[in-house]
Amino acid sequence: MEELKQRFAINSSIEILLIENSIDDARKFRSILKDITSNKFVIERASDLTSALNRIKNHDFDVIVADLDLPDSSGSETALQICRNALKVPLVVLTEIDDEKIELDALKAGAQDFLVKERLQSDSLWRAISHSIERKQLDWQLRLARRRLGILHDASSKLEACTMIKDAFQLAIDSTRMLLPDSMSQIFTEKKGILTVVATSPELNDRIGDETKLDYGLAGMTFSDKRTFQFKSHDDTRLVDPDNQTFRSGISIAIGTEAVFQCVSNELNAFSNDDTNMLEMLVGHLTGTVERISLERKLRNLAIHDPLTGAFNRNFFQIALNREKLRAERYKSSIGFLMVDIDNFKEINDRYGHLTGDKILREVASYLSESIRETDYLIRYGGDEFLMILIETGQTAAIVRDRIINGSKLAETTTHLIGSPVTLSIGQAHWDAETVISIRETLAEADRKMYEHKRSK
Repeated sequence: MEELKQRFAINSSIEILLIENSIDDARKFRSILKDITSNKFVIERASDLTSALNRIKNHDFDVIVADLDLPDSSGSETALQICRNALKVPLVVLTEIDDEKIELDALKAGAQDFLVKERLQSDSLWRAISHSIERKQLDWQLRLARRRLGILHDASSKLEACTMIKDAFQLAIDSTRMLLPDSMSQIFTEKKGILTVVATSPELNDRIGDETKLDYGLAGMTFSDKRTFQFKSHDDTRLVDPDNQTFRSGISIAIGTEAVFQCVSNELNAFSNDDTNMLEMLVGHLTGTVERISLERKLRNLAIHDPLTGAFNRNFFQIALNREKLRAERYKSSIGFLMVDIDNFKEINDRYGHLTGDKILREVASYLSESIRETDYLIRYGGDEFLMILIETGQTAAIVRDRIINGSKLAETTTHLIGSPVTLSIGQAHWDAETVISIRETLAEADRKMYEHKRSK
């Protein structure tokens, strides 16, 4: 009891809503409270349920003490209505009759304690008030913890189903808004030594695209140290980010080795240690999802890309061809093909070795890739042959061919490797969706023209 008194002594007062129709009983109640301590309680009285519910809507009380028999309500229905309208406020019931059924019904309706007026004393009243506040706080914390665990479980399940990192980021931000409704969130990803904001809660949408260096600010420190930081005020972050006066408190957590998650507030000391632990669990699930999606992406790339040159491999060739054929037929467009062969590649391998030959292949692939659009395809078709599929290009594929042949960059890079420029033989053809010639015949035509070009040198 003394421990509870000391805890409440920290506060200036305990605000009580007394719902009591009897003026005499209300006076007795006030008198008993005065015997406990002076200037400790602030009491506001309502004589009926309707006026009591209106006051509950407009004011935050520490505890409600109520007689169940009121002019406009009676019995457990009174307790039920009070508890429904004051979810966070404990209810202590006062009654004229010491009846076990009435007590049980009131407790089932949500009351924290039950007192009989005739036996009301200062010690029992103080015990009921203080313990009911304590129990209600614990009950509310338990409900909040259960709700948060439910949100985390739901987020974990949804993250397991994510196939794109951007969707996983947005899901984590949406989940944080449910866990901490008054907070804001943002996620940074790293590329070439720069952290860029790629996802935010709605209030921070204008920050998308903002950049920060890895050696500056809280986001940079979080990314570099790979640990969690919690700041309660500007003073906590001034040393690492002296220019940042935007947020007054927040939590910064590393997302594996690839990104940073931040939950922030404009209020001082807005987050508890429990909040940090909870967000660390959420970010842990997010990290696992990001790593899984990244690994799946790498495996897919390995399956369709040539590991030496980075160009698409022969396995992907038929997939790309079928996809673009259907597109061309739908939109009545055409496809350009360039068959590319490295001149004298066998001699280069024999003279300079396979390591140098591999470097030549990579230089050629890089040069060809830079010569086409992102929507086009570069495929390593054979040992030293490449096929370029040019979408909606048709006859203009010849222009691309001439630009590749006349370009000087490949000659410069390969001369540096073997002392003389590497040259290419290229055959060009195009397929039209309305033509009777098949794609197979078109590819054969490009191959034939490539050999014609080689023989003409």
